[in-house]
Amino acid sequence: KAKGLRTRAAIKEAARDVLNEKGFRQIRLQDVAERAGVSPSVLYRYFRVLRSVVAELAEDLFEDLREAGEAQPATEDPYEWILFTLNDAVHHLGKNPGILGCLFGLAGDYQEFDDIWKKNAHAWNLRVAGFLTEQAGFGRAPATNLAYALGAVTEGIIYQTYNRHTEDHAAFSGSAKDTAELIATIWYRTIFLENPPDDKTSRVTRQLTEK
Repeated sequence: KAKGLRTRAAIKEAARDVLNEKGFRQIRLQDVAERAGVSPSVLYRYFRVLRSVVAELAEDLFEDLREAGEAQPATEDPYEWILFTLNDAVHHLGKNPGILGCLFGLAGDYQEFDDIWKKNAHAWNLRVAGFLTEQAGFGRAPATNLAYALGAVTEGIIYQTYNRHTEDHAAFSGSAKDTAELIATIWYRTIFLENPPDDKTSRVTRQLTEK
């Protein structure tokens, strides 16, 4: 029913906020109920354990990311495709560090987190492999292998930026746009063995490409 859907949505939004603030190991379902403005008994009707609501939030996150990829404007410029794709990834994952921490840091403890990450990362890698085949001329097997490697680099930088808050990265670039361009530059140099076009980049790229 409509009221039940609104309550479930409020619980999930509260869980996302508390998770981002405290991390998975520091919160309880009671904290989520309080933030959502419902009683614990009402919350238990929807989610019996905290990892259940986190798993649903993670699936929602990847669904949003998939829909953003499907809505990506068509372009024949490979750098534009790369940057658009990475802007989406940084935007969606970067604003959900609590979920990201569960998928990266707790996958070994909770099988459902591991399964969600592997399934969705694989789907994203296949999309990248398709780009490498169509626009960069890679064969199927090399494209799949390189897509996996590029995905791993992307995961690492995003996690270091939004979960570990690595000082080295903070000194390099601060905004989500800068983070996406940093990764895009690494991708472009790896794929095409040259720097991205000068007219499409900013100081972030120059910090990587100037000698």
